[in-house]
Amino acid sequence: MERNVIGLPAGFRDLLFEEAETRRRVENGFAAVFSSGGYREIVPSGVEFLDVYGRGNQGVKDRTFKFLDRDDNLLALRADFTPSVARIVAGRLRAGPLPIRLWYSGSVFRKADRHRGQFHEFSQIGAELIGVNSIARDAEVLDVALTCLMGAGVEDACVHVNHAGIFRGIVAALGLDARSLEKVKSAIDRKDMRTLGTRLEQLGVAAPVRSQVNTLSRCVGDAGVLAEASASVANDESLRAIGELVSLSGLLPQWASRIVFDLTEIDELEYYTGAMFNFFSPSHTGELGRGGRYDGLLKEFGADLPAVGFSLSLDRISECL
Repeated sequence: MERNVIGLPAGFRDLLFEEAETRRRVENGFAAVFSSGGYREIVPSGVEFLDVYGRGNQGVKDRTFKFLDRDDNLLALRADFTPSVARIVAGRLRAGPLPIRLWYSGSVFRKADRHRGQFHEFSQIGAELIGVNSIARDAEVLDVALTCLMGAGVEDACVHVNHAGIFRGIVAALGLDARSLEKVKSAIDRKDMRTLGTRLEQLGVAAPVRSQVNTLSRCVGDAGVLAEASASVANDESLRAIGELVSLSGLLPQWASRIVFDLTEIDELEYYTGAMFNFFSPSHTGELGRGGRYDGLLKEFGADLPAVGFSLSLDRISECL
């Protein structure tokens, strides 16, 4: 007689024994670092009103698992921790002393591309510092993230750092419509210099502006590339942003060998407002996580507070160990 074996839907998985133990060890190590830095744990609900994900990052909303409750409210499984954090801070913590330091850990659910081997459910851990806008606080958060990764055993962990203001300052001079701008961003993101130059010329971008974009698209390296970038741009916003990265570098000398200033990392420019972080392990494929300054999100929830934070993939970190 055949047994009726029940499996999991495609895109989901169980963790057993050693995998679960590794996950727990990593999480406990992170928790110790967070606690020593004054970050307190919160456990956001696993379900939100769908509208929560429409504030700040539309791309996340489009990938949520949606359902109706008995009152016909449109709900979603947790697709991102940061909007939940913003909702909690705006609703229950806004009257408290600033800054607010908190951390979280748990499962996130997003519709993924199964043809690329992605899972619909994955685990994240992260921290947020809310209520202060300063380079020193950006440096603090970046220090916490790298300390966590090194403590977990990701010995070759590194972070690519950029600033949303650098490219944003140049966008105004480009004078492009949204569709054309996306094409330019795509070429920069792929580091495709030939295509980038051709597109800028075809779009009628002035030669001095083309020169600025071309220079920035080559700026990947240590803090020395910031001087090259500063010499190439001609607008106040970009110069101010580069200056902030120079200050950030000066606050983190202990991590100089782990920080790569990559001015071509321009994903989610609409979301981040300042420094942006992408965490990697050179010996493994894919990013370990990301973060940065997002001073506009909490305003969407009724609390106009600056914020900076990061989230890391527990799944990918575990694969590195």
